Amino acid sequence: MVNDKWEYLVVHINFESNKEVNIEINNPKVASDKLKGSLSPEYLKKEFPDQFKNSSPPLHPTKQLELFLNRCGDERWKLTSTERVGGLLMFIFLREKLPSKKT
Repeated sequence: MVNDKWEYLVVHINFESNKEVNIEINNPKVASDKLKGSLSPEYLKKEFPDQFKNSSPPLHPTKQLELFLNRCGDERWKLTSTERVGGLLMFIFLREKLPSKKT
């Protein structure tokens, strides 16, 4: 028996093409510079240890997207198209709907 029912998943990503990605968001020196030195990097690190803990740098956005797409693929979702709507990038996925189990 052929199942001709489909499920759709739509995911959107907010982006602005003219802005740089700040990968140093957890850097106390960068934060201090944004505050024009009103709070030192040492003070920020001491007072906000969870925010400025030493951690590995965040994954590059392309690697994040790759991991996300692979996770969707593991759940049987197939990326069928992408559409831009204003400042949103829509990812449209499709998968065959499994027949419902009758109990």
